[in-house]
Amino acid sequence: MKHTRSITMGMLSFAGLILLRQQCFAEAASGEAEAAASIDWVSELQKGGATGVALFVVAAAGVLFVVERLVNMRRSHIVGEQSVVAQAVALAESKDSDQAKALYQEHPSSFTKVVQHMAEHQDLEPAEVLESAADLAGRDIESHRRKIYGLGVVSTIAPLLGLLGTMVGMIEAFSKFSKLTDSSEAALVLGDSIGKALITTAVGLIIAIPSLAAFHYFKVRLGALADQLEAELDAVHRKWFRKNA
Repeated sequence: MKHTRSITMGMLSFAGLILLRQQCFAEAASGEAEAAASIDWVSELQKGGATGVALFVVAAAGVLFVVERLVNMRRSHIVGEQSVVAQAVALAESKDSDQAKALYQEHPSSFTKVVQHMAEHQDLEPAEVLESAADLAGRDIESHRRKIYGLGVVSTIAPLLGLLGTMVGMIEAFSKFSKLTDSSEAALVLGDSIGKALITTAVGLIIAIPSLAAFHYFKVRLGALADQLEAELDAVHRKWFRKNA
């Protein structure tokens, strides 16, 4: 009885070792398969050739456009800080033209530039000053709007370059495929070439999507800042001119 139990335990242990060994081999095979299926994105991007280089340049331009807009399209550069707006309104009440001119030198922005313009032309009719001030503010806003269009160009060109790279890669793939007679080798060549072709489309979309999002973000933000600028300038103009009009 005891001998039979020992034999049974030995057989169970042996079976357990076999199962453990098979499981280890299965995990190793799975790891090798995953490693083989993984994509080396750096090497894939290098296969893009001239199209890949062009996409890299477009991506770099998009980053520069975003950084430039983040730096130069702040509220302080267009509307001015709230404390500066309060100073301008106070100067409008006292009609201190010299301080109004100095305010632009200390806190340059679209708002203080127009306030300086009002101070320099306070002897004119209020309607004339308002029209010229609106033109000056409009030109400043339009200059900011033109600088946003660079992101729109990036978001348009990037997917087109990616599509061009895909077309070139597909032409190359089928050209190689037509020259091969071994079906297994042809399948490998075709798969590699198609993968190389599609990577440019993926990169183009990766560049275009955030560029388009940034374009619309800056466009909406500029519209909001323009509305604030108009409201603040209207308040200064009322204080400076319309009180006695």
